[in-house]
Amino acid sequence: MTSSEQNQPNAHPSTDPAPQAPAAESMPLAELVEARLTAATLGEPVKALLTEALGSAQPPGNSPTGRIYLDSVSVEGFRGIGPRAWLNLSPRPGVTLVVGRNGSGKSSIAEAIETAFTGTNMRWLGQDATRISNWRNLHDGAKTEIEVKLAVEGDSGRSTLSRTWTGHGVNDCAGTFRRPGHGTVPLDQASWKQALTDYRPFLSYVDLGRMISGKPSQMYDSIATILGLGHLSAAYNHLGLQEKGLGDAVKAAKNELPEIKEALYALQDDERAVQALVAIETKGRPDFATLEGLVAGLPATDDGVLAELRAEVEVRGPDLEQVGAAVDRLREALAGVEDVRLTGAEDALQRAELLEKALAHNNRHPDEESCPVCGMEQVLDSAWAAGAGAQIALLRQEAKTAEDARGELRSAARAAQNLMERPHRIPASLADPWNAWLACRAVTDPRELVQRIHDTALTLADACAAVKDNAARELEKRDERWRQLVTRLASWTEKARAAADAEPRLSHVRKARAWVKTLTAELRERRMEAFTGHSQRIWEKLRQESDIDLQSVSLQGSEKANVRKLVMDVTVDGEEASALSVMSQGEQHSLALSLFLPRAATADSPFGFIVIDDPVQSMDPAKVNGLAQVLHELGEHRQVVVFTHDTRLQRAFTTQELPVTVFEVERGRASKVNVKAVTDPVSQAIADARALASTKNLPEAARTHVLPSLCRIALENAFVEAAWIQHHRSGGSELDLQSAVADADKLMKMAALAFFGDIGRTGYVYRELRTRCGPHAVDLLKQCQSGAHATGAHIADAHRFVTEINDLAQKVRKAEVDK
Repeated sequence: MTSSEQNQPNAHPSTDPAPQAPAAESMPLAELVEARLTAATLGEPVKALLTEALGSAQPPGNSPTGRIYLDSVSVEGFRGIGPRAWLNLSPRPGVTLVVGRNGSGKSSIAEAIETAFTGTNMRWLGQDATRISNWRNLHDGAKTEIEVKLAVEGDSGRSTLSRTWTGHGVNDCAGTFRRPGHGTVPLDQASWKQALTDYRPFLSYVDLGRMISGKPSQMYDSIATILGLGHLSAAYNHLGLQEKGLGDAVKAAKNELPEIKEALYALQDDERAVQALVAIETKGRPDFATLEGLVAGLPATDDGVLAELRAEVEVRGPDLEQVGAAVDRLREALAGVEDVRLTGAEDALQRAELLEKALAHNNRHPDEESCPVCGMEQVLDSAWAAGAGAQIALLRQEAKTAEDARGELRSAARAAQNLMERPHRIPASLADPWNAWLACRAVTDPRELVQRIHDTALTLADACAAVKDNAARELEKRDERWRQLVTRLASWTEKARAAADAEPRLSHVRKARAWVKTLTAELRERRMEAFTGHSQRIWEKLRQESDIDLQSVSLQGSEKANVRKLVMDVTVDGEEASALSVMSQGEQHSLALSLFLPRAATADSPFGFIVIDDPVQSMDPAKVNGLAQVLHELGEHRQVVVFTHDTRLQRAFTTQELPVTVFEVERGRASKVNVKAVTDPVSQAIADARALASTKNLPEAARTHVLPSLCRIALENAFVEAAWIQHHRSGGSELDLQSAVADADKLMKMAALAFFGDIGRTGYVYRELRTRCGPHAVDLLKQCQSGAHATGAHIADAHRFVTEINDLAQKVRKAEVDK
């Protein structure tokens, strides 16, 4: 059976205002958290940490590709299906029943959808190998393939999920996902991988039993995940890891500090240790520049013992070779002066000096005629002066040897005194010999200077050598002790700097984590309350005549607790009890549905569809009617596909006049399975209209009012289906569309929504209708509208009118549905 052989299913036919979305369809957690974070009175560093933490823990259910709906399923060689069989669906909210007798192949289609997504199905879980050995069709198993066409919100074309088998084992398969404009990737890379676990959209009869018979911790986890605790818990844990890392850094430095200080106190005679202690105890945060300088061995800036020892080590006494040379020169100069002292040269020098002084006196007193020494008169005249000058020149020549000897003595004395320079720093232990050495500069007697230089130089040199040697040994001893400590100090300094840098961020992380914890508790309570309310509303419809009242559904424990469980409290005729201990099998299955449906309908789920296989077993007729009501309400917001052999469910929809699309599965020879459309909301309205048109002696009021009203229902459903598909492909919000449908209280508004996505453009509907469907289409639409007026619609040929309305409805649907 090809897709063209199966009639297109129709959209949901409701002209009543859309009911409020169930609590599980509230704002997605990620959007809610973002809004709360924006409004939070937190510092920007804290908000940045929260943004990063929440971003690293993206909610697993969020799908960046948009919400996903089932468009069609084709199955070949799988389970009870041999040659390829197709099931075409309308990819939008609404209820679809796939019916057929036991063994017809309907469950094979349901399992194929689940297997296509997950690679297995829950019915096989824990089964003996012999029970799943015939997963390949016995009649036509040469090729086993499942292909699911998907409508992804915002995409103009259809995506394809394929699963093929290459081996003999059920696990010898591979899944691929092809999305228009994005190529083909392995199915493991699809964005909904984790969501298949958290918001699993498949439920079989076996799953119903497992939901209420599983371990308490498993039941807890299945509910806790949809409350958003997984996302926030991941962010909380992410911040917790940061807090632990930062806290460990702070603790590491804090824990080592007492030992470091004790070791430094043991070296308190070492200025480096003192400086380190002062730097460590600096108010606020340690003086890391000083500590790192000490670790690097930078010179100390103090004037203490170490500085004194370094000065002693670095001291340089007089250069004895230079001193010896200066002393020898000075002694030679003294000897030279002594050698000429008794010679004529010396006498000539003295006479020359005496004559120079007398001549100088005469020049100062030219009028004085007597000698200032002997008192003779008329002897110091000009003739005398001329003769004295000539005599001085002769005497100077004769006295040059004595003059040179005296000059050398003066030069030798200055050279010796120049050796006595004051160093930049004189160690205290060398103050006396240094001062004695420096005092030699003040000695004017060359003979005394020679002896003093010699004696003080030797004394100072010996003292410097001894002090330097002692200081070097002391420094080595102190440096050895310091070296043993400096490695520990370097390690602590590194940790302390990391701790100091961590403390502000640690404070921010703690604030961020506290905010997440508070928000988690609040949202957990609110979402659990909403989930419980939704479950209670479902149970109220499913319980029907049951005396059991579902009071509460709660989570006890936490995600990390060893003991955690889902608690369901009920009352039986007002008496409190535990749910599972008092419920019948049918009631337990109804309770399981009450838990599953809110979970699958949560806003965080990327799946717009829910596939339920055989949910009616063990239910009495009253509960089946309630199930139809529950599925109808769920179909307002989800694509619900139910596989069942029980005709009671289809009858429950029909008798309660709930819109539903029905397909029937038939199995022929050699596992040839055909799926045919039985009815859908459009064809159902057309069928009712044909039945009315075929009524003998049809009353005029029925022809003019009831018949056009039935046809109007068919057109409304066709317009709703077209509007949904157009809106979905554009990536618009589903809530916006539901709101628009609720506001489209007139046929023209519904048509404007289908054609333009805007109920306000009713003035353009007729023109668009003529373009798409021809001029007569406007007349047909007007006749459907007239049926609601007092005068009614004038319909000459009822059968022809219904046929034309059917053709128009199909054109309206086809214009947007074709791919």
